[in-house]
Amino acid sequence: MQNRQFRAVLLYSTDMTEYHNDLFGLAIRDYLAGRPHDLISWTSVSPPEIFRTAYLFRSFENMPVHERVALLMSEGKILDVGAGAGSHVLALQEAGSRVTALERSALAVKAMKKRGVNNILHTDFFEMPEHEKFDTLLFLMNGAGMVESLQRMPAFFKKIRSVLNKEGKALIHFSPVDYIYEMFGLTFPQERYYGEVMFYLKYKHLCQRPFPWIYFDRETFYRWAVEAGFHFEIVIEEEATGDYLAEMRPG
Repeated sequence: MQNRQFRAVLLYSTDMTEYHNDLFGLAIRDYLAGRPHDLISWTSVSPPEIFRTAYLFRSFENMPVHERVALLMSEGKILDVGAGAGSHVLALQEAGSRVTALERSALAVKAMKKRGVNNILHTDFFEMPEHEKFDTLLFLMNGAGMVESLQRMPAFFKKIRSVLNKEGKALIHFSPVDYIYEMFGLTFPQERYYGEVMFYLKYKHLCQRPFPWIYFDRETFYRWAVEAGFHFEIVIEEEATGDYLAEMRPG
């Protein structure tokens, strides 16, 4: 019953516009232009909730503990994967770090330029050029979710190894999803990994086309990382939310 209720939200009207598949970028653009409006997000296993656009513009002081720790641990040449509005990159720039933003949203890229982000790669992580190597890769805000499914895990680790210096590291934030199943009395699916979900976004009157996303439990990601030849270690876990930050290094 719960899953049917979550899917029913899709009955909202969908006006197809140039940016209907970039609602995060649209929200970022509007916020920067002084027209703030919040997003509504939900997944195939969780109900709608408000996502405050202002959160994408948070300062270092207002970031959660795991993000501040990740930025403080970043060193050498840094790549922020899925940089969004550029808040992490700007904090690192202010600290004197050599950092590049990686972002596939054209609207977010324009916003970051206006905010003063110096170095930007406008592409998808899986398609980024491999001639430039980095010492630290950041995957914050559940950044590894863009892997979408377990089938893409080999390609994910291969890409990390190709753009990471031999002595480099990846800092990855994970959000748990187990509690959602428990909260709503849902059973784990038999046909797929339970962390694989469909993600939905609504902004004003627009609904974005659903896209796949993945939430990892630590045992699953740890097993894949070790099998791919990486060292994986939990750096910090936030007791209140269950969110945790992990460091991964090539073996």
